[in-house]
Amino acid sequence: MFNFLIFVLGAALMFGMGLRSVLARRKLCQKGEKVTARVAGTVQGRDGQAYVLEFETAGGSHRLHYPKAAKGNGFDTGADVTLYYDPENLEKMYVEGDRAVLGAEVLYFVLAVVLLLLMAGFVR
Repeated sequence: MFNFLIFVLGAALMFGMGLRSVLARRKLCQKGEKVTARVAGTVQGRDGQAYVLEFETAGGSHRLHYPKAAKGNGFDTGADVTLYYDPENLEKMYVEGDRAVLGAEVLYFVLAVVLLLLMAGFVR
């Protein structure tokens, strides 16, 4: 019975994290500001490597640090990317087509399904 509870809670947690990520990304894309930003380069941040994204708005020019995935192909320096951000909280941002974010969302949902399948195997 305890194993059953652990698997259900784990699956619910993974599903909740995936849903939270999808909803936050969609909210940014629908209600956030959409700009074309230029990848100015990379910097070492407190959480690892980050892209420096530069863009202009009516309020002036901005430089934001966007987390860089540890593996995989990223964005080229000098490339233009579509950036969605919350002007009230610049920490909330999403670069359109960021495979690391999309991959994490898929991984959350896959782990939820795997945990439910494992639970079903233990119940039998």
